[in-house]
Amino acid sequence: MGRAFWNKLLKGEVGAPARPRGVGLTHVGMKRSQNEDAIFVSDEAGLYLVADGMGGHAHGEVASALAIKTVTEHFAAQTSGSRLSAVVEAVKLANRTIHQAATEAVSVQIEGGTMLAGMGTTIVALATDQDTVVIAHVGDSRIYRLRHGRLEALTRDHSLAALAAAHDASLPPLRGGLRNIITRALGIEAEVEVEVREEPLTEGDLFLLCSDGLTNMVSDERIEAILAADPPLQTACETLVAEANQNGGKDNVSCVLVQV
Repeated sequence: MGRAFWNKLLKGEVGAPARPRGVGLTHVGMKRSQNEDAIFVSDEAGLYLVADGMGGHAHGEVASALAIKTVTEHFAAQTSGSRLSAVVEAVKLANRTIHQAATEAVSVQIEGGTMLAGMGTTIVALATDQDTVVIAHVGDSRIYRLRHGRLEALTRDHSLAALAAAHDASLPPLRGGLRNIITRALGIEAEVEVEVREEPLTEGDLFLLCSDGLTNMVSDERIEAILAADPPLQTACETLVAEANQNGGKDNVSCVLVQV
């Protein structure tokens, strides 16, 4: 933003730049022995991430941590160009980095014989850009927006269940292990398609980034009720995680809340 922008701002001709405030919380849940989720919250950078590692003994926690590290470092290094392109390129680089690490580890045993081969992770990313937000995702972690008390999903799951529902909404939902099969993730293939969108900001918008450890345990209606009650952001995060655990906590639970 140059001098012309700030002159207009002082004259009241434009609104102040959006200032995000975010909080995050991740929990191992009630059934798992380790947390394969990873989160990142930076108001200074205007960047927020949730990654849900997959692979269990194939070290999903390594994949999610590597995704967060790669995206944040690449994003911070971009000093020109749009934030949309910066986010997309950062996520694609994370995919290549994880895939390369898994490929190179095929013949290397670590930690009692477990392997990095086959590891992967979902990711959702939100970056603020003055009066808009950039959203990018791969997998079935989600981003929601609460606006005027109503919750709306801004991402669509890359999963077998979502594909089946889109093909024929009259079919009964998939159950058991089939509903958890994802069709896109970081690290599985050498290249990945990143789904991306930009959304204008409205005063009071609240964004939720979360892993499926939350959405599989807490309904959208209940999430809406918790957030619409307008508690402090940290309290809202703690309440969401607590409800997921009270309802069974079958997976790691992560959420990030961002208010602009």
